[in-house]
Amino acid sequence: MARFLTTIAATGDKLAAASAALTTAVMWALAALILYDVVMRTLNVPVLWAAEISVYAMIALAFLGAGATQNADGHFRVTFVRDLSPPRWRLAFDLVAAAMTLLLAVPFTLGAFYAVSFSYSLGFKTSTLLQIPVWILQSFVLLGGIFLSLAALQELVMLAVHGRRETTGPRPESDEEETA
Repeated sequence: MARFLTTIAATGDKLAAASAALTTAVMWALAALILYDVVMRTLNVPVLWAAEISVYAMIALAFLGAGATQNADGHFRVTFVRDLSPPRWRLAFDLVAAAMTLLLAVPFTLGAFYAVSFSYSLGFKTSTLLQIPVWILQSFVLLGGIFLSLAALQELVMLAVHGRRETTGPRPESDEEETA
């Protein structure tokens, strides 16, 4: 069982790294595109498609990085009650937060899958200059949902089994040894 959970943790870490790498690549591409657009406008050669692609890249950034952000504990949450609580309560709060994330991420991902399938089957395209197939853009949402769901599942398993998010390092034996 421990080997299986270690495999889950390692797979989750690899997917989070892939999500982070993909998000970073999109961010660099967006920066390059904006720079290209600025240079071309300076030369009085407007690039009509640049603004459209920039918007799509920003949407991709918002969703593709969700799993990596979850894995790094980077999502916004209010923790003042949790931080003032004893370690066992903190664990309970973390378990509830991970479970709620998973309970929201799975239906979200399923809905994104249905949206992608629907748009693909009907051949929807954007009503913009480039007329990009909508399913390609919706795939960013689907991938982000998959990454987030898997990261939340990994966190939930690690919290339930190990009492903490990560699987490496010494486990605190008492409340005094645990750091916030």
